[in-house]
Amino acid sequence: MEAKIINDPIWGPIELHPLCIRIIDTPQFQRLRYIKQLGGISLVYPGACHCRFEHSIGTSYLARSLGLELQKNLAMLDEPNKPDITDKEILCLEVAGLCHDLGHGPFSHLFDQLFIPKFKKPGDQKAWEHEDATLNMLNSIFKNITWNDYLEDEDIEFIKNLIKKPDEKEQKNPSLNENPDEKEQKKPSLNEKPDEKEQKKPSLNEKTDEKEQKKHCLYEKTDEKEQKKPSLYEIIANGLNKIDVDKWDYFSRDCHMLGLHHNFQCKRSIKLARVVKHGKEWHISYPKSETCLICYNFFDVFLHMICYRNITTCLICFTHGIHCIVKLTIIPWLKP
Repeated sequence: MEAKIINDPIWGPIELHPLCIRIIDTPQFQRLRYIKQLGGISLVYPGACHCRFEHSIGTSYLARSLGLELQKNLAMLDEPNKPDITDKEILCLEVAGLCHDLGHGPFSHLFDQLFIPKFKKPGDQKAWEHEDATLNMLNSIFKNITWNDYLEDEDIEFIKNLIKKPDEKEQKNPSLNENPDEKEQKKPSLNEKPDEKEQKKPSLNEKTDEKEQKKHCLYEKTDEKEQKKPSLYEIIANGLNKIDVDKWDYFSRDCHMLGLHHNFQCKRSIKLARVVKHGKEWHISYPKSETCLICYNFFDVFLHMICYRNITTCLICFTHGIHCIVKLTIIPWLKP
């Protein structure tokens, strides 16, 4: 299968990798054609009829573009122990950007706000996120398409971690199968000698060394690759400063379809992006001369999107009848 070129209204011609074409042709991805990006906003803005389908393709394109730019700049960097970005990792970024919204339900985020709370079991404390459904659908896709001519098993796990990091709480919780006697053995004895306790206490120098190691870590890493190349995890879903290609696409696409003017130019940001060493880690950074401009453009659009999403969505949901329609018609159909 050869690569294909499609024309996107925001980014122009986009070349799709053969593996991305296989994913796009699956029922799991095709369902995104019927899920509107902005839910019921089209009742107020008639042009806001774009879907998760085109947003996912746009995010994939930006992820590849940013990955290639960082790869090129790292290759020219004369720095010892610098990280590298392989062609396979760029393909993983492209696939992760393509699949990051697979788990969205009807009405996009309104599904999370209206449907899910109605069907949570009593006492269920775990918050449902569309990324959970995304990972389930991703597993289903890779069971039904041929992918091992481009990727390996560890690459699939890398793609999943790019979309959603492993749950740290689940990793830290003790096993349910743990023997209670073993727990008792771990408890310090009341009759333990003071000298033995003193031996077990870490020295002040050991504590200082631990603090020094944590001082250079901007956030806790949950994956081996993330510890070596944290910059790769700042492209699709940036947990460090929230500036990522997902937002770049939906800011530009939503404003375009809503007929709202904006000055945000993410292609310029991509050209200026560099992987820079901060302490002992390498993170995506921008030149000081452009930082204010990037932040201003990003947060100007961000604040505007917050305003129209929150206020307009509330108006649509509660004064224009969408909430009543959802509650009175759709929710009863889903009840067991």
